[in-house]
Amino acid sequence: MVGVNIFFSKTTWGTTTDNNGFYSIKNIPYGKYEMIISMIGYELIKQDAIVFDDERISMNFRLIPEPIQMNEVIVTAKSNKRWKKNLAIFDRVFLGESKNGRACKILNEYVLSFQIKGGALQATASQPLEIENSSLGYRIKYYLDEFTVDNSYIRYSGDSFFVKMESKSERQKRKWEKNRKVAYKGSLRHLLTTLGDRFNARFNIQDDEVNQKWNWSMIAGRRKDPLIKEGFDIFINPSFDRNYDRTRFRPIKMDTLVFQGSHPENLLLSFTGKMLFRYRYESEELNYTMNNRFRTQPHEQTSFILLKKGVVSFDRKGRYFDPFMIEQQGYSAWERVGDQLPFDYEPE
Repeated sequence: MVGVNIFFSKTTWGTTTDNNGFYSIKNIPYGKYEMIISMIGYELIKQDAIVFDDERISMNFRLIPEPIQMNEVIVTAKSNKRWKKNLAIFDRVFLGESKNGRACKILNEYVLSFQIKGGALQATASQPLEIENSSLGYRIKYYLDEFTVDNSYIRYSGDSFFVKMESKSERQKRKWEKNRKVAYKGSLRHLLTTLGDRFNARFNIQDDEVNQKWNWSMIAGRRKDPLIKEGFDIFINPSFDRNYDRTRFRPIKMDTLVFQGSHPENLLLSFTGKMLFRYRYESEELNYTMNNRFRTQPHEQTSFILLKKGVVSFDRKGRYFDPFMIEQQGYSAWERVGDQLPFDYEPE
């Protein structure tokens, strides 16, 4: 088949099949990925793939036709008004209300359908959403799996493929690079990468044995500590209390939050309770501060995470593919699709 889209989810790594149905994706670093095989009129295929360094993998796929169901739709002034109202909610919740989120535009919004079920707004898309992020310089193809929102609950997921936009000038290119770096700094991926660096600074691994380095007590909590260097403060609330009571959180000292996984590049995050992490080098956006009952003025970005299972796997680049295994709250949860970067992005 010609022109089938094949890509690694949440990255810029992808291609299309040639006239003979062949494809090739090169120079993929080690990691656990999800491959997406997509073509209109055929069922979407998702395939887990673990890529090792210097390994050549041959993967073949058989696509199954999927007729496009077109139900009769009667458009009235009232229904069109309701759809536009639901679209406005979708844009605000899905793309986000940050500066980057408001710079995003869905180019094919007509593929969206909405329904109210149990008091919650649900959205489906008959085709992948085409999103243009003029603030970060990406065009995103987003395959929406689910979207549900009500007064106290937001849940959405999907697979995305990023394509870098062509800059019109060196000034625009520099602006995009700056905005991408700002979006990365303080993010959950930045935090996980820093925790991985901290693991390296703390432990030696030899013959599958993990031993703490003799000088770790002189590094922890000081300038050479990756957390301090990157601008993070971390606090743990072991009692799993959901209230915003800072007195219940204690700073980590010699806590071990990260453990070695099954592969040298694979790490495991595990802790009991709730984590508060604060990024000191950037303030929260004013739009967030004004609409958050816990804030009176912009200050360091403050977020929370809860683990939905005892151990969550990620790699040393901070990438993880289980979207619902880490629940985000606070500032990092407020940043939505408009602030997302591809997993292969690395700040200079």
